[in-house]
Amino acid sequence: MTKLIFVFIIFLIFVWRIKRGFHNGIMKEVVTILSGIVSLISVALIFFAISSYIAKAMSTLTVCVIGLVLLGTVFRLCSLIFKPIMALSNLSVIGGLDKVMGAVMGALEACALSYLLYFVLNYMGMYIL
Repeated sequence: MTKLIFVFIIFLIFVWRIKRGFHNGIMKEVVTILSGIVSLISVALIFFAISSYIAKAMSTLTVCVIGLVLLGTVFRLCSLIFKPIMALSNLSVIGGLDKVMGAVMGALEACALSYLLYFVLNYMGMYIL
């Protein structure tokens, strides 16, 4: 019964991510993934900066602040690069290809989410397969 529930959840993840990827297109999917990665790195740098401030390690705090500024600059440059490319996806031929590649990207995201779910459940002692 547990295997059936796990397979059903994986199926729902695949349907959800492929549908969302097709709707967004590959360019918006890439921007979304890039934004998620940048936000995770930013949160880690902010927590590291706070702990460095509490520990009175000013050199580490300076490195964290410089890292945040550089990360923000790189993210802004990437968003300036992606805006014209996303505007090209409105063309009919490129738009169709963008949507199909977005569905493929959604399937890859579903594979990654499925593996993460399996890894977490296996780590918690719930052996599925």
